[in-house]
Amino acid sequence: MTVQPALHRQHCSVAAPTQLWLDDDGRLASGGAGPLRNGAPETSGEAGPGSGSGWFTGLLHGDTRMLCRAEVRVNGMEPEPATVEAAPGGVLHVRGLVRGIAGPTEDPAVELFQTWTVTPGVVRHALALSTSLENVEVEIEIRLAADFTDMAGIRLSRFREPFRPYSADDSALRWRDGGRSLTVAAPGNIAAGERLLWRGTAGRGRPFEAEWQAVLADSEDAVVAARPPASRRHRASPAGALGLLLDNSLDELAGLRLATRKLPDASFLAAGAPWYFTLFGRDSLWAARMLLPLDAGIAAGTLQALAAFQGTRDDPAAAEEPGKILHELRSKELVLESQRLHLPPVYFGAVDSTPLWLCLLGELGRAGLDDAAVRSLLPNAERAAQWLLAAGGAGSGGANAGFLSYQDVTGHGLSNQGWKDSGDALQFRNGRQADGPIALSEVQGYAYQAALETAELFDAYGEPGGQALRDFAAALQQNFRERFWVEDDAGLFPAMALDGHGAPLDVPGSNMGHLLGTGILNAAEARLVADRLLSPELFSGYGIHTISRRADGFWPFSYHCGSIWSHDTAVAIRGLLAEGFLPEARALAEGLLAAAGSFGGRLPELFAGIPADESGRAVPYPASCHPQAWSSASAVVIAQALGVDF
Repeated sequence: MTVQPALHRQHCSVAAPTQLWLDDDGRLASGGAGPLRNGAPETSGEAGPGSGSGWFTGLLHGDTRMLCRAEVRVNGMEPEPATVEAAPGGVLHVRGLVRGIAGPTEDPAVELFQTWTVTPGVVRHALALSTSLENVEVEIEIRLAADFTDMAGIRLSRFREPFRPYSADDSALRWRDGGRSLTVAAPGNIAAGERLLWRGTAGRGRPFEAEWQAVLADSEDAVVAARPPASRRHRASPAGALGLLLDNSLDELAGLRLATRKLPDASFLAAGAPWYFTLFGRDSLWAARMLLPLDAGIAAGTLQALAAFQGTRDDPAAAEEPGKILHELRSKELVLESQRLHLPPVYFGAVDSTPLWLCLLGELGRAGLDDAAVRSLLPNAERAAQWLLAAGGAGSGGANAGFLSYQDVTGHGLSNQGWKDSGDALQFRNGRQADGPIALSEVQGYAYQAALETAELFDAYGEPGGQALRDFAAALQQNFRERFWVEDDAGLFPAMALDGHGAPLDVPGSNMGHLLGTGILNAAEARLVADRLLSPELFSGYGIHTISRRADGFWPFSYHCGSIWSHDTAVAIRGLLAEGFLPEARALAEGLLAAAGSFGGRLPELFAGIPADESGRAVPYPASCHPQAWSSASAVVIAQALGVDF
């Protein structure tokens, strides 16, 4: 059994496509990498499953950890950690004490203050040693190692053996693995054994300072750093916890900006760190939708980047179909043996990316913020609309004809292809897992909104096809009302999905919150959904459980069957606002804001479904990514629900 590395206590700084990960004490230690091997560079060795330490650190670029070790010693001693603090602009400050250097009192006499600064492709590490002593001889040593372990290997705790540098002189060490390269520069301070070494003196009021930098590159990566935005819209600045969350979140989002090599001027948000540092259909689209009041540029860029890879053919191995929008983009095949996944570099296994793309395009068009971008994307919208009509057509056959549904036919793709994409995500009340093809409730809501948004867009720009989309939406709404609504002892609710036999899942889940604001529900139905979302079986006090607490399969530490996802609750808040349920939206927003206080004024990908009445703090889900684009973007929705006008 493989368990992903725990991330919740680690510190990270991101400037896409570059990441820095330190341990909970602010160290860049080996985190599973073995000792250097003698002889030629090791290019294929791996440590076996379970050989990792349950965490990892390093400098990452794209889908690769390049530097796996940068261990600091002062006069042969490791500094004792004191604090690690994040600052805006991709900066981490690490404060430590060197307690082995004695002073005239029992107080520690030497402090080492480290500043890590991450920018795309470059990481700088500055060290400042201060002392209360009149004079102290100082030797600062940094022991380095590079292993070029790809992201899939890290997730499985299978770390490659460190490489030997292919080049070393008195100014720099250089490593290379195919198109990936790492250069560590410290002119005059390169020592034998892949070390950096500085010697000097420090005294009271006379700190000793040192600095080095790492340059990371990957000529084969599918993504590149985005160009800085031309301008930013002014925003309100609330005070207190909400202001802290908003400031932190927007800073995180700035570090997630990426572009593709294919379209370098189209910026989008990487889904999240560390595993999803690339273009994802639904993740990037939802983040852009939430940010639309502040940043129309990221919406246009996301639409353009995804349109550049729009499906053109039928390819079951990639789940590609003409007009379809991709799920994820990588530079090479993604192989996760523990999950039986073998995904091609451009993978389309998502049933929701295409309707979400159309929803965002419609919203951008209605906002009137980028007419040129909307107009240029109309041909892509026409192809996406044709996919929508075909995928949800009554003639598609099967028990769920008339609904958008999915099923992996390869045996090595995603078995679930909505946002809850883990293998056990869709269950009946008794814990039995649903068989495919599966029709998700929220996807029908997206499709309904997408059809009407696109029809309005086509009308506004003089394009044909609007009536066919309206007819599709009307039929979908009626079929949804007849097939998806079920009842339990608490009343009526929309099922999370229909299984491959057309049977509705008989347990409430958070999916119903995504229906709000799409238009597929009438006022009475929206009221039922709002009441169920705020009920104790789904609302923990911090956010909405992914599945009812009364389900047999509920577990607060399950990825999709009991946990709380920040964006999932924010989508419900957004829908409640659209439906006019302002007190309910505010209650959920206050819950998420309280949860953010447990994570330093930030929102992780997800956290454990422990109710607020059982814990005074939101409990981490150990493998939760952070920052995550749609979680950080959720801060905008929270602010809107709490009265901030953007």
